[in-house]
Amino acid sequence: MFTSFKIVQLNLQTAKKPNAEFKKYKIMNKAILLLCILFFRSAILLGGTNKISYTKAVTIYRKEFAQHHQNHFLTSKELVYKWRKEEFQNPEVWSAFMEYCLNEVKSKSEADYYALCFDLGENLSLFGQFQDAFPFLFRVEEYMRGKSKDAFPYYYEFQNRMGLVYYNFKRFHQAKKYFRILINDTEAPINLRISTFNSFGLIYRTTNQLDSSQHYFELGLVLARKNNREDWVGIISGNLGECYYKRNKIDLAKPLIETDYKNSCESKQWESAMLALISLARIDINKQLLQAAQVKLQTVDSLTKLYFHGVTLRRNYWETLALLKDKMGDYQAAFTAQQRYLDYLDTINEQEELINFHNTEFQIEFQKKQAQIKLLASKKKRAEQILTLSIGIVCCILLGLIIVVRQIILKRRKEREVLTLQKLRAEDELKNVDSQMRLVLSNLSEKNDLIDQLQQEIEHYNSSVPTLETSSDQIQLLDKLQSFKLLTSDDWDVFRKLFEKLHPGFFDRFEHLSEEITKADLRLGALIRLKSSTNEMAKILGISIESVQRTHLRLRKKLMLEQAIDLERLIRSL
Repeated sequence: MFTSFKIVQLNLQTAKKPNAEFKKYKIMNKAILLLCILFFRSAILLGGTNKISYTKAVTIYRKEFAQHHQNHFLTSKELVYKWRKEEFQNPEVWSAFMEYCLNEVKSKSEADYYALCFDLGENLSLFGQFQDAFPFLFRVEEYMRGKSKDAFPYYYEFQNRMGLVYYNFKRFHQAKKYFRILINDTEAPINLRISTFNSFGLIYRTTNQLDSSQHYFELGLVLARKNNREDWVGIISGNLGECYYKRNKIDLAKPLIETDYKNSCESKQWESAMLALISLARIDINKQLLQAAQVKLQTVDSLTKLYFHGVTLRRNYWETLALLKDKMGDYQAAFTAQQRYLDYLDTINEQEELINFHNTEFQIEFQKKQAQIKLLASKKKRAEQILTLSIGIVCCILLGLIIVVRQIILKRRKEREVLTLQKLRAEDELKNVDSQMRLVLSNLSEKNDLIDQLQQEIEHYNSSVPTLETSSDQIQLLDKLQSFKLLTSDDWDVFRKLFEKLHPGFFDRFEHLSEEITKADLRLGALIRLKSSTNEMAKILGISIESVQRTHLRLRKKLMLEQAIDLERLIRSL
Protein backbone atom coordinates (compact mmCIF):
# COMPACT_ATOMS: atom_id res chain seq x y z
CA MET A 1 0.00 0.00 0.00
CA PHE A 2 2.80 2.40 0.95
CA THR A 3 4.64 1.68 -2.29
CA SER A 4 1.56 2.63 -4.32
CA PHE A 5 1.04 5.71 -2.17
CA LYS A 6 4.65 6.86 -2.70
CA ILE A 7 4.39 6.40 -6.44
CA VAL A 8 1.27 8.55 -6.57
CA GLN A 9 2.90 11.08 -4.27
CA LEU A 10 6.02 11.36 -6.48
CA ASN A 11 3.90 11.83 -9.57
CA LEU A 12 2.08 14.71 -7.90
CA GLN A 13 4.99 16.58 -6.35
CA THR A 14 4.91 19.19 -9.07
CA ALA A 15 1.16 19.62 -8.85
CA LYS A 16 -0.12 22.98 -7.66
CA LYS A 17 -1.43 22.92 -4.10
CA PRO A 18 -5.04 23.96 -3.51
CA ASN A 19 -5.35 27.56 -2.36
CA ALA A 20 -8.70 28.71 -3.85
CA GLU A 21 -11.53 29.58 -1.57
CA PHE A 22 -14.75 27.63 -1.72
CA LYS A 23 -16.68 30.64 -2.98
CA LYS A 24 -14.22 31.04 -5.80
CA TYR A 25 -14.62 27.35 -6.53
CA LYS A 26 -18.37 27.73 -6.74
CA ILE A 27 -18.02 30.83 -8.95
CA MET A 28 -15.70 28.88 -11.22
CA ASN A 29 -18.21 26.03 -11.45
CA LYS A 30 -20.98 28.45 -12.30
CA ALA A 31 -18.81 30.05 -14.97
CA ILE A 32 -18.03 26.65 -16.44
CA LEU A 33 -21.72 25.76 -16.35
CA LEU A 34 -22.60 29.02 -18.13
CA LEU A 35 -19.99 28.39 -20.79
CA CYS A 36 -21.35 24.88 -21.29
CA ILE A 37 -24.87 26.23 -21.71
CA LEU A 38 -23.67 28.78 -24.26
CA PHE A 39 -21.70 26.12 -26.04
CA PHE A 40 -24.64 23.73 -26.30
CA ARG A 41 -26.96 26.51 -27.46
CA SER A 42 -24.50 27.41 -30.17
CA ALA A 43 -24.23 23.77 -31.11
CA ILE A 44 -27.99 23.56 -31.42
CA LEU A 45 -28.16 26.72 -33.54
CA LEU A 46 -25.18 25.95 -35.73
CA GLY A 47 -25.08 22.19 -35.82
CA GLY A 48 -28.50 21.09 -34.66
CA THR A 49 -28.91 18.99 -37.74
CA ASN A 50 -26.36 16.53 -36.30
CA LYS A 51 -28.99 15.38 -33.82
CA ILE A 52 -30.71 12.18 -34.89
CA SER A 53 -34.29 12.58 -36.10
CA TYR A 54 -36.85 9.80 -36.15
CA THR A 55 -36.84 9.62 -39.94
CA LYS A 56 -33.05 9.46 -40.05
CA ALA A 57 -32.97 6.74 -37.40
CA VAL A 58 -35.55 4.61 -39.24
CA THR A 59 -33.67 5.04 -42.53
CA ILE A 60 -30.42 3.87 -40.91
CA TYR A 61 -32.31 1.01 -39.29
CA ARG A 62 -33.52 -0.24 -42.66
CA LYS A 63 -30.02 -0.05 -44.13
CA GLU A 64 -28.59 -1.95 -41.17
CA PHE A 65 -31.43 -4.43 -41.45
CA ALA A 66 -30.48 -5.24 -45.04
CA GLN A 67 -26.87 -5.81 -43.95
CA HIS A 68 -27.90 -8.20 -41.15
CA HIS A 69 -29.63 -10.65 -43.49
CA GLN A 70 -33.11 -9.44 -42.57
CA ASN A 71 -32.57 -9.99 -38.83
CA HIS A 72 -34.60 -7.48 -36.80
CA PHE A 73 -33.18 -8.54 -33.44
CA LEU A 74 -29.53 -8.03 -34.38
CA THR A 75 -30.29 -4.75 -36.13
CA SER A 76 -32.30 -3.37 -33.21
CA LYS A 77 -29.75 -4.50 -30.62
CA GLU A 78 -26.88 -2.88 -32.48
CA LEU A 79 -28.64 0.49 -32.77
CA VAL A 80 -29.91 0.40 -29.17
CA TYR A 81 -26.31 0.08 -27.98
CA LYS A 82 -24.93 2.45 -30.62
CA TRP A 83 -26.93 5.60 -29.85
CA ARG A 84 -27.34 7.35 -26.52
CA LYS A 85 -30.53 9.14 -25.62
CA GLU A 86 -28.75 12.50 -25.78
CA GLU A 87 -27.88 11.95 -29.44
CA PHE A 88 -31.53 12.28 -30.52
CA GLN A 89 -33.36 15.54 -31.17
CA ASN A 90 -35.43 15.12 -28.01
CA PRO A 91 -36.48 12.37 -25.57
CA GLU A 92 -39.75 11.82 -27.44
CA VAL A 93 -37.86 11.00 -30.67
CA TRP A 94 -35.60 8.60 -28.76
CA SER A 95 -38.59 6.92 -27.11
CA ALA A 96 -40.45 6.63 -30.45
CA PHE A 97 -37.44 5.03 -32.13
CA MET A 98 -36.92 2.57 -29.26
CA GLU A 99 -40.55 1.50 -29.62
CA TYR A 100 -40.07 1.19 -33.38
CA CYS A 101 -37.13 -1.19 -32.85
CA LEU A 102 -39.07 -3.21 -30.27
CA ASN A 103 -42.16 -3.49 -32.45
CA GLU A 104 -40.09 -4.62 -35.44
CA VAL A 105 -38.64 -7.41 -33.30
CA LYS A 106 -42.02 -8.26 -31.75
CA SER A 107 -43.54 -8.76 -35.21
CA LYS A 108 -41.18 -11.72 -35.64
CA SER A 109 -40.62 -13.15 -32.17
CA GLU A 110 -42.16 -12.41 -28.79
CA ALA A 111 -39.19 -13.96 -26.94
CA ASP A 112 -36.71 -11.75 -28.85
CA TYR A 113 -38.90 -8.73 -28.10
CA TYR A 114 -38.57 -9.21 -24.33
CA ALA A 115 -34.90 -10.11 -24.66
CA LEU A 116 -34.37 -6.76 -26.39
CA CYS A 117 -36.40 -5.02 -23.66
CA PHE A 118 -33.96 -6.47 -21.13
CA ASP A 119 -30.90 -5.45 -23.16
CA LEU A 120 -32.27 -1.94 -23.49
CA GLY A 121 -33.08 -1.67 -19.78
CA GLU A 122 -29.69 -3.07 -18.80
CA ASN A 123 -27.83 -0.69 -21.10
CA LEU A 124 -29.72 2.33 -19.77
CA SER A 125 -29.15 1.35 -16.14
CA LEU A 126 -25.41 0.94 -16.77
CA PHE A 127 -25.35 4.61 -17.77
CA GLY A 128 -27.30 5.56 -14.65
CA GLN A 129 -30.56 6.18 -16.53
CA PHE A 130 -32.61 4.15 -14.09
CA GLN A 131 -35.91 5.88 -14.73
CA ASP A 132 -35.62 5.20 -18.46
CA ALA A 133 -34.53 1.63 -17.81
CA PHE A 134 -37.30 0.72 -15.39
CA PRO A 135 -40.30 0.63 -17.83
CA PHE A 136 -38.46 -1.78 -20.14
CA LEU A 137 -37.40 -4.04 -17.27
CA PHE A 138 -40.94 -3.91 -15.91
CA ARG A 139 -42.27 -5.28 -19.22
CA VAL A 140 -39.84 -8.19 -18.93
CA GLU A 141 -40.97 -8.87 -15.36
CA GLU A 142 -44.62 -8.97 -16.44
CA TYR A 143 -43.73 -11.41 -19.21
CA MET A 144 -41.62 -13.64 -16.91
CA ARG A 145 -44.31 -13.92 -14.25
CA GLY A 146 -45.49 -17.51 -13.89
CA LYS A 147 -42.88 -18.93 -16.30
CA SER A 148 -39.88 -21.14 -15.67
CA LYS A 149 -36.49 -19.45 -15.24
CA ASP A 150 -35.02 -21.89 -17.76
CA ALA A 151 -36.98 -20.10 -20.49
CA PHE A 152 -34.90 -16.93 -19.97
CA PRO A 153 -31.12 -16.96 -20.52
CA TYR A 154 -30.94 -13.56 -18.84
CA TYR A 155 -32.96 -14.60 -15.76
CA TYR A 156 -30.22 -13.99 -13.15
CA GLU A 157 -28.94 -10.81 -14.81
CA PHE A 158 -32.52 -9.51 -14.77
CA GLN A 159 -32.88 -10.13 -11.01
CA ASN A 160 -29.62 -8.28 -10.33
CA ARG A 161 -30.55 -5.39 -12.62
CA MET A 162 -34.01 -4.93 -11.08
CA GLY A 163 -32.49 -5.01 -7.60
CA LEU A 164 -30.02 -2.28 -8.56
CA VAL A 165 -32.77 -0.13 -10.07
CA TYR A 166 -34.87 -0.35 -6.91
CA TYR A 167 -31.71 0.27 -4.84
CA ASN A 168 -31.18 3.49 -6.80
CA PHE A 169 -34.81 4.42 -6.11
CA LYS A 170 -34.08 3.75 -2.41
CA ARG A 171 -36.83 1.20 -2.30
CA PHE A 172 -34.64 -1.18 -0.37
CA HIS A 173 -37.37 -3.62 0.61
CA GLN A 174 -38.21 -4.14 -3.05
CA ALA A 175 -34.53 -4.38 -4.03
CA LYS A 176 -33.85 -7.09 -1.42
CA LYS A 177 -36.60 -9.23 -2.92
CA TYR A 178 -34.62 -9.55 -6.16
CA PHE A 179 -31.21 -9.80 -4.50
CA ARG A 180 -32.47 -12.58 -2.23
CA ILE A 181 -33.29 -14.71 -5.29
CA LEU A 182 -29.63 -14.59 -6.32
CA ILE A 183 -28.35 -15.35 -2.84
CA ASN A 184 -30.65 -18.35 -2.34
CA ASP A 185 -30.07 -19.84 -5.80
CA THR A 186 -26.71 -21.64 -5.91
CA GLU A 187 -27.00 -21.91 -9.69
CA ALA A 188 -26.67 -18.13 -10.06
CA PRO A 189 -23.37 -16.93 -11.58
CA ILE A 190 -20.63 -16.29 -9.02
CA ASN A 191 -20.03 -12.69 -10.04
CA LEU A 192 -23.74 -11.90 -9.56
CA ARG A 193 -23.80 -13.57 -6.15
CA ILE A 194 -20.73 -11.58 -5.06
CA SER A 195 -22.36 -8.40 -6.35
CA THR A 196 -25.54 -9.27 -4.47
CA PHE A 197 -23.70 -9.74 -1.14
CA ASN A 198 -22.08 -6.36 -1.70
CA SER A 199 -25.46 -4.77 -2.54
CA PHE A 200 -27.02 -6.21 0.64
CA GLY A 201 -24.11 -4.78 2.63
CA LEU A 202 -24.65 -1.36 1.07
CA ILE A 203 -28.38 -1.45 1.80
CA TYR A 204 -27.84 -2.25 5.48
CA ARG A 205 -25.02 0.29 5.74
CA THR A 206 -27.27 2.98 4.27
CA THR A 207 -29.98 2.14 6.80
CA ASN A 208 -27.31 2.12 9.56
CA GLN A 209 -27.72 -1.59 10.31
CA LEU A 210 -23.98 -2.11 10.60
CA ASP A 211 -24.07 -5.67 12.00
CA SER A 212 -26.03 -6.94 9.00
CA SER A 213 -23.94 -4.82 6.67
CA GLN A 214 -20.70 -6.32 8.02
CA HIS A 215 -22.15 -9.82 7.74
CA TYR A 216 -22.96 -9.52 4.04
CA PHE A 217 -19.71 -7.74 3.18
CA GLU A 218 -17.77 -10.56 4.85
CA LEU A 219 -19.74 -13.21 2.94
CA GLY A 220 -19.08 -11.40 -0.31
CA LEU A 221 -15.38 -10.99 0.42
CA VAL A 222 -14.97 -14.69 1.24
CA LEU A 223 -16.72 -15.67 -1.99
CA ALA A 224 -14.64 -13.20 -4.04
CA ARG A 225 -11.36 -14.48 -2.59
CA LYS A 226 -12.43 -18.07 -3.05
CA ASN A 227 -13.05 -17.47 -6.76
CA ASN A 228 -10.04 -15.16 -7.28
CA ARG A 229 -12.16 -12.15 -8.22
CA GLU A 230 -9.62 -9.43 -7.41
CA ASP A 231 -11.88 -6.69 -8.74
CA TRP A 232 -14.56 -7.59 -6.24
CA VAL A 233 -11.97 -8.19 -3.50
CA GLY A 234 -10.90 -4.55 -3.80
CA ILE A 235 -14.45 -3.16 -3.91
CA ILE A 236 -15.80 -5.18 -1.00
CA SER A 237 -12.63 -4.65 1.03
CA GLY A 238 -13.16 -0.90 0.86
CA ASN A 239 -16.83 -1.21 1.81
CA LEU A 240 -16.10 -3.61 4.64
CA GLY A 241 -13.28 -1.36 5.85
CA GLU A 242 -15.70 1.57 5.98
CA CYS A 243 -18.11 -0.59 7.94
CA TYR A 244 -15.37 -1.55 10.43
CA TYR A 245 -14.34 2.09 10.74
CA LYS A 246 -17.91 3.16 11.56
CA ARG A 247 -17.98 0.47 14.21
CA ASN A 248 -14.65 1.79 15.56
CA LYS A 249 -12.77 -1.35 14.53
CA ILE A 250 -9.88 0.66 13.12
CA ASP A 251 -7.28 -2.08 13.16
CA LEU A 252 -9.55 -4.32 11.10
CA ALA A 253 -10.56 -1.49 8.79
CA LYS A 254 -7.08 -0.23 7.78
CA PRO A 255 -5.73 -3.30 5.87
CA LEU A 256 -9.00 -3.67 4.00
CA ILE A 257 -9.03 -0.01 2.92
CA GLU A 258 -5.36 -0.27 1.90
CA THR A 259 -6.28 -3.25 -0.29
CA ASP A 260 -9.05 -1.18 -1.86
CA TYR A 261 -6.62 1.70 -2.49
CA LYS A 262 -4.05 -0.59 -4.08
CA ASN A 263 -6.54 -2.30 -6.39
CA SER A 264 -8.10 1.04 -7.36
CA CYS A 265 -4.72 2.46 -8.34
CA GLU A 266 -3.83 -0.63 -10.36
CA SER A 267 -7.17 -0.50 -12.20
CA LYS A 268 -6.86 3.34 -12.54
CA GLN A 269 -10.16 3.91 -10.76
CA TRP A 270 -8.92 7.20 -9.33
CA GLU A 271 -12.08 8.37 -7.63
CA SER A 272 -12.27 5.12 -5.69
CA ALA A 273 -8.55 5.45 -4.88
CA MET A 274 -9.06 9.00 -3.58
CA LEU A 275 -11.97 7.91 -1.36
CA ALA A 276 -9.85 5.11 0.06
CA LEU A 277 -6.99 7.55 0.67
CA ILE A 278 -9.30 9.93 2.56
CA SER A 279 -10.45 7.00 4.74
CA LEU A 280 -6.80 6.13 5.44
CA ALA A 281 -6.14 9.76 6.39
CA ARG A 282 -9.04 9.62 8.82
CA ILE A 283 -7.56 6.47 10.38
CA ASP A 284 -4.19 8.23 10.70
CA ILE A 285 -5.90 11.13 12.51
CA ASN A 286 -7.47 8.68 14.97
CA LYS A 287 -4.01 7.20 15.56
CA GLN A 288 -2.59 10.72 15.97
CA LEU A 289 -0.43 10.29 12.81
CA LEU A 290 -1.24 13.84 11.77
CA GLN A 291 1.68 14.35 9.39
CA ALA A 292 0.87 11.14 7.49
CA ALA A 293 -2.76 12.16 7.30
CA GLN A 294 -1.79 15.61 5.94
CA VAL A 295 0.35 14.04 3.20
CA LYS A 296 -2.49 11.79 2.17
CA LEU A 297 -4.96 14.67 1.97
CA GLN A 298 -2.48 16.73 -0.08
CA THR A 299 -2.24 13.77 -2.47
CA VAL A 300 -6.00 13.64 -2.72
CA ASP A 301 -6.20 17.37 -3.42
CA SER A 302 -3.65 17.00 -6.22
CA LEU A 303 -5.50 14.05 -7.75
CA THR A 304 -8.77 15.99 -7.81
CA LYS A 305 -7.15 18.43 -10.25
CA LEU A 306 -6.28 15.61 -12.62
CA TYR A 307 -9.20 13.21 -12.51
CA PHE A 308 -12.95 13.39 -12.45
CA HIS A 309 -14.61 13.21 -9.07
CA GLY A 310 -17.99 13.85 -7.52
CA VAL A 311 -19.18 16.14 -4.75
CA THR A 312 -19.22 13.23 -2.30
CA LEU A 313 -15.45 13.00 -2.52
CA ARG A 314 -15.13 16.77 -1.94
CA ARG A 315 -17.41 16.50 1.07
CA ASN A 316 -15.32 13.69 2.59
CA TYR A 317 -12.12 15.59 1.83
CA TRP A 318 -13.18 18.80 3.58
CA GLU A 319 -14.68 16.89 6.51
CA THR A 320 -11.39 15.03 7.06
CA LEU A 321 -9.33 18.20 6.55
CA ALA A 322 -11.42 20.05 9.14
CA LEU A 323 -10.81 17.20 11.58
CA LEU A 324 -7.08 17.27 10.83
CA LYS A 325 -6.74 21.05 11.28
CA ASP A 326 -8.68 20.83 14.52
CA LYS A 327 -6.27 18.16 15.83
CA MET A 328 -3.32 20.29 14.71
CA GLY A 329 -4.69 23.33 16.57
CA ASP A 330 -5.21 25.42 13.42
CA TYR A 331 -8.76 26.39 14.33
CA GLN A 332 -9.15 29.05 11.66
CA ALA A 333 -8.28 26.56 8.92
CA ALA A 334 -10.48 24.00 10.64
CA PHE A 335 -13.38 26.47 10.67
CA THR A 336 -12.89 27.26 6.97
CA ALA A 337 -12.71 23.56 6.06
CA GLN A 338 -15.78 22.89 8.18
CA GLN A 339 -17.71 25.59 6.32
CA ARG A 340 -16.76 24.10 2.99
CA TYR A 341 -17.73 20.66 4.26
CA LEU A 342 -21.14 21.99 5.31
CA ASP A 343 -21.60 23.69 1.91
CA TYR A 344 -20.87 20.44 0.12
CA LEU A 345 -23.06 18.57 2.56
CA ASP A 346 -25.94 20.94 1.78
CA THR A 347 -25.31 20.52 -1.93
CA ILE A 348 -25.31 16.74 -1.62
CA ASN A 349 -28.44 16.79 0.51
CA GLU A 350 -30.17 19.06 -2.01
CA GLN A 351 -29.12 16.78 -4.85
CA GLU A 352 -30.27 13.69 -2.98
CA GLU A 353 -33.55 15.34 -2.10
CA LEU A 354 -34.02 16.38 -5.71
CA ILE A 355 -33.12 12.91 -6.94
CA ASN A 356 -35.39 11.31 -4.36
CA PHE A 357 -38.15 13.71 -5.35
CA HIS A 358 -37.75 12.90 -9.04
CA ASN A 359 -37.52 9.19 -8.31
CA THR A 360 -40.64 9.34 -6.15
CA GLU A 361 -42.43 11.44 -8.75
CA PHE A 362 -41.40 9.00 -11.46
CA GLN A 363 -42.53 5.98 -9.45
CA ILE A 364 -45.87 7.61 -8.62
CA GLU A 365 -46.40 8.55 -12.25
CA PHE A 366 -45.33 5.10 -13.39
CA GLN A 367 -47.63 3.39 -10.90
CA LYS A 368 -50.42 5.73 -11.98
CA LYS A 369 -49.84 4.77 -15.61
CA GLN A 370 -49.70 1.10 -14.67
CA ALA A 371 -52.97 1.50 -12.76
CA GLN A 372 -54.49 3.16 -15.82
CA ILE A 373 -53.14 0.38 -18.04
CA LYS A 374 -54.55 -2.24 -15.68
CA LEU A 375 -57.85 -0.39 -15.56
CA LEU A 376 -57.97 -0.21 -19.35
CA ALA A 377 -56.96 -3.86 -19.54
CA SER A 378 -59.68 -4.69 -17.01
CA LYS A 379 -62.23 -2.69 -19.00
CA LYS A 380 -61.04 -4.33 -22.20
CA LYS A 381 -61.26 -7.75 -20.59
CA ARG A 382 -64.73 -6.94 -19.27
CA ALA A 383 -65.76 -5.67 -22.69
CA GLU A 384 -64.38 -8.84 -24.25
CA GLN A 385 -66.27 -10.90 -21.67
CA ILE A 386 -69.46 -8.95 -22.38
CA LEU A 387 -68.84 -9.36 -26.11
CA THR A 388 -68.19 -13.08 -25.65
CA LEU A 389 -71.29 -13.40 -23.48
CA SER A 390 -73.33 -11.43 -26.02
CA ILE A 391 -72.03 -13.59 -28.83
CA GLY A 392 -72.84 -16.66 -26.76
CA ILE A 393 -76.35 -15.37 -26.07
CA VAL A 394 -76.86 -14.50 -29.74
CA CYS A 395 -75.53 -17.92 -30.75
CA CYS A 396 -77.87 -19.58 -28.25
CA ILE A 397 -80.77 -17.51 -29.57
CA LEU A 398 -79.83 -18.35 -33.15
CA LEU A 399 -79.43 -21.99 -32.21
CA GLY A 400 -82.79 -21.88 -30.47
CA LEU A 401 -84.35 -20.19 -33.51
CA ILE A 402 -82.75 -22.76 -35.78
CA ILE A 403 -84.11 -25.54 -33.59
CA VAL A 404 -87.55 -23.89 -33.46
CA VAL A 405 -87.56 -23.25 -37.21
CA ARG A 406 -86.40 -26.78 -37.81
CA GLN A 407 -89.13 -28.10 -35.55
CA ILE A 408 -91.64 -25.92 -37.38
CA ILE A 409 -90.35 -27.16 -40.72
CA LEU A 410 -90.44 -30.75 -39.52
CA LYS A 411 -93.90 -30.17 -38.06
CA ARG A 412 -95.14 -28.64 -41.26
CA ARG A 413 -93.49 -31.35 -43.26
CA LYS A 414 -95.14 -33.88 -41.02
CA GLU A 415 -98.43 -32.00 -41.33
CA ARG A 416 -98.03 -31.98 -45.10
CA GLU A 417 -97.30 -35.68 -45.00
CA VAL A 418 -100.34 -36.18 -42.79
CA LEU A 419 -102.42 -33.99 -45.07
CA THR A 420 -101.09 -35.87 -48.05
CA LEU A 421 -101.94 -39.15 -46.39
CA GLN A 422 -105.32 -37.77 -45.41
CA LYS A 423 -105.83 -36.52 -48.94
CA LEU A 424 -104.82 -39.86 -50.33
CA ARG A 425 -107.07 -41.57 -47.86
CA ALA A 426 -109.86 -39.14 -48.70
CA GLU A 427 -109.31 -39.71 -52.39
CA ASP A 428 -109.24 -43.44 -51.81
CA GLU A 429 -112.35 -43.11 -49.69
CA LEU A 430 -114.05 -40.96 -52.32
CA LYS A 431 -113.08 -43.41 -55.00
CA ASN A 432 -114.40 -46.16 -52.80
CA VAL A 433 -117.58 -44.18 -52.16
CA ASP A 434 -117.92 -43.46 -55.86
CA SER A 435 -117.40 -47.13 -56.61
CA GLN A 436 -119.92 -48.15 -53.96
CA MET A 437 -122.41 -45.56 -55.16
CA ARG A 438 -122.06 -46.63 -58.76
CA LEU A 439 -122.33 -50.23 -57.62
CA VAL A 440 -125.58 -49.35 -55.89
CA LEU A 441 -126.85 -47.60 -59.00
CA SER A 442 -125.73 -50.51 -61.12
CA ASN A 443 -127.52 -52.93 -58.83
CA LEU A 444 -130.65 -50.79 -58.98
CA SER A 445 -130.43 -50.69 -62.72
CA GLU A 446 -130.00 -54.46 -62.94
CA LYS A 447 -132.85 -54.96 -60.46
CA ASN A 448 -135.11 -52.71 -62.48
CA ASP A 449 -134.15 -54.56 -65.66
CA LEU A 450 -135.00 -57.84 -63.94
CA ILE A 451 -138.33 -56.44 -62.77
CA ASP A 452 -139.15 -55.24 -66.29
CA GLN A 453 -138.36 -58.68 -67.63
CA LEU A 454 -140.58 -60.34 -65.04
CA GLN A 455 -143.39 -57.90 -65.75
CA GLN A 456 -143.15 -58.56 -69.42
CA GLU A 457 -143.35 -62.32 -68.79
CA ILE A 458 -146.44 -61.90 -66.55
CA GLU A 459 -148.13 -59.70 -69.11
CA HIS A 460 -147.29 -62.26 -71.80
CA TYR A 461 -148.67 -64.99 -69.59
CA ASN A 462 -151.88 -63.09 -69.00
CA SER A 463 -152.37 -62.48 -72.68
CA SER A 464 -151.83 -66.15 -73.57
CA VAL A 465 -154.18 -67.47 -70.78
CA PRO A 466 -157.17 -65.15 -70.64
CA THR A 467 -159.42 -65.26 -67.66
CA LEU A 468 -162.52 -63.49 -66.87
CA GLU A 469 -161.16 -61.64 -63.95
CA THR A 470 -157.81 -61.19 -62.35
CA SER A 471 -157.13 -63.10 -59.22
CA SER A 472 -156.17 -61.33 -56.01
CA ASP A 473 -152.71 -62.98 -56.00
CA GLN A 474 -151.97 -61.60 -59.42
CA ILE A 475 -153.00 -58.10 -58.34
CA GLN A 476 -150.74 -58.26 -55.27
CA LEU A 477 -147.84 -59.50 -57.38
CA LEU A 478 -148.31 -56.68 -59.88
CA ASP A 479 -148.43 -54.07 -57.06
CA LYS A 480 -145.31 -55.51 -55.50
CA LEU A 481 -143.48 -55.49 -58.82
CA GLN A 482 -144.63 -51.91 -59.42
CA SER A 483 -143.18 -50.85 -56.09
CA PHE A 484 -139.89 -52.56 -56.95
CA LYS A 485 -139.61 -50.50 -60.10
CA LEU A 486 -139.16 -47.34 -57.97
CA LEU A 487 -136.03 -46.48 -55.96
CA THR A 488 -136.85 -47.62 -52.45
CA SER A 489 -136.32 -45.47 -49.33
CA ASP A 490 -133.58 -47.75 -48.06
CA ASP A 491 -131.85 -47.64 -51.40
CA TRP A 492 -132.20 -43.88 -51.45
CA ASP A 493 -130.82 -43.58 -47.94
CA VAL A 494 -127.78 -45.69 -48.83
CA PHE A 495 -127.33 -43.74 -52.04
CA ARG A 496 -127.74 -40.37 -50.34
CA LYS A 497 -125.13 -41.18 -47.63
CA LEU A 498 -122.62 -42.26 -50.24
CA PHE A 499 -123.35 -39.21 -52.38
CA GLU A 500 -122.97 -36.85 -49.41
CA LYS A 501 -119.51 -38.27 -48.78
CA LEU A 502 -118.58 -37.63 -52.39
CA HIS A 503 -120.24 -34.21 -52.62
CA PRO A 504 -120.75 -32.83 -49.10
CA GLY A 505 -123.64 -30.35 -48.73
CA PHE A 506 -124.95 -30.87 -52.24
CA PHE A 507 -128.53 -31.63 -51.28
CA ASP A 508 -128.75 -28.70 -48.83
CA ARG A 509 -127.51 -26.28 -51.43
CA PHE A 510 -129.77 -27.80 -54.08
CA GLU A 511 -132.87 -27.51 -51.87
CA HIS A 512 -132.13 -23.82 -51.26
CA LEU A 513 -132.41 -23.11 -54.97
CA SER A 514 -136.23 -23.31 -54.82
CA GLU A 515 -138.93 -24.12 -52.29
CA GLU A 516 -140.66 -26.36 -54.85
CA ILE A 517 -137.80 -28.89 -55.03
CA THR A 518 -139.14 -32.44 -54.45
CA LYS A 519 -137.44 -35.72 -53.63
CA ALA A 520 -137.74 -36.73 -57.27
CA ASP A 521 -135.95 -33.49 -58.20
CA LEU A 522 -133.24 -34.28 -55.68
CA ARG A 523 -132.74 -37.75 -57.12
CA LEU A 524 -132.63 -36.35 -60.66
CA GLY A 525 -130.20 -33.66 -59.60
CA ALA A 526 -127.92 -36.21 -57.95
CA LEU A 527 -127.86 -38.33 -61.10
CA ILE A 528 -127.17 -35.22 -63.25
CA ARG A 529 -124.26 -34.38 -60.87
CA LEU A 530 -122.93 -37.89 -61.49
CA LYS A 531 -123.12 -37.20 -65.23
CA SER A 532 -125.50 -40.08 -65.77
CA SER A 533 -127.20 -40.32 -69.18
CA THR A 534 -130.98 -40.11 -69.64
CA ASN A 535 -131.14 -43.86 -70.31
CA GLU A 536 -129.15 -44.59 -67.13
CA MET A 537 -131.40 -42.27 -65.14
CA ALA A 538 -134.48 -44.08 -66.44
CA LYS A 539 -133.06 -47.47 -65.49
CA ILE A 540 -131.93 -46.34 -62.06
CA LEU A 541 -135.19 -44.55 -61.25
CA GLY A 542 -137.28 -47.33 -62.81
CA ILE A 543 -139.17 -44.95 -65.06
CA SER A 544 -139.33 -44.37 -68.76
CA ILE A 545 -137.07 -42.05 -70.65
CA GLU A 546 -140.02 -39.75 -71.34
CA SER A 547 -140.68 -39.50 -67.61
CA VAL A 548 -137.08 -38.56 -67.02
CA GLN A 549 -137.33 -35.86 -69.68
CA ARG A 550 -140.56 -34.50 -68.20
CA THR A 551 -139.03 -34.41 -64.73
CA HIS A 552 -136.03 -32.67 -66.24
CA LEU A 553 -138.30 -30.08 -67.86
CA ARG A 554 -140.30 -29.42 -64.68
CA LEU A 555 -137.10 -28.92 -62.76
CA ARG A 556 -135.82 -26.34 -65.29
CA LYS A 557 -139.07 -24.45 -64.98
CA LYS A 558 -138.81 -24.41 -61.20
CA LEU A 559 -135.31 -23.02 -61.50
CA MET A 560 -136.25 -20.77 -64.42
CA LEU A 561 -133.70 -22.25 -66.76
CA GLU A 562 -134.34 -22.51 -70.48
CA GLN A 563 -131.71 -24.97 -71.67
CA ALA A 564 -130.80 -28.40 -70.33
CA ILE A 565 -127.15 -27.43 -70.43
CA ASP A 566 -127.86 -24.54 -68.05
CA LEU A 567 -129.34 -26.96 -65.55
CA GLU A 568 -126.33 -29.23 -65.80
CA ARG A 569 -123.95 -26.29 -65.25
CA LEU A 570 -125.91 -25.10 -62.27
CA ILE A 571 -126.00 -28.51 -60.65
CA ARG A 572 -122.30 -29.16 -61.26
CA SER A 573 -121.45 -25.81 -59.64
CA LEU A 574 -123.12 -26.80 -56.37
